[in-house]
Amino acid sequence: METHLYDFHLRVLLYEEDGEWVAHALEMDLLGYGKTENAAVKDLQGLVEAQLSFARQKNDDTLLAFPAPKEFFDRWEIAHTAALKKQVFPDRSAKLEARAIFISLNTSLRNMEKISRRKFEPVTG
Repeated sequence: METHLYDFHLRVLLYEEDGEWVAHALEMDLLGYGKTENAAVKDLQGLVEAQLSFARQKNDDTLLAFPAPKEFFDRWEIAHTAALKKQVFPDRSAKLEARAIFISLNTSLRNMEKISRRKFEPVTG
């Protein structure tokens, strides 16, 4: 049995594009979309979870780090600084926490066949 724990923070740039909100996870270069900021972030959370799951299934953590182009990190910094100064700015900065635990059970095919052939008797009270 293997246990894998992922616990990291992602910078998220929120902005409107073509009448829709975009939530852009900068460290993974994933984009969530929605009619509202919250909907875009929720969409993004699902994508982050899917990417974590995919990386774990492939047993390849290099599938997690795909930084967005530098211009988006620059936009996040400007938006974050504006928010700290309580200034109005079209882009918004946010952070997303990603926490996941994956437990892999390593069972050989031979053991699985034995389990599937085993007969179970019903328990009567």
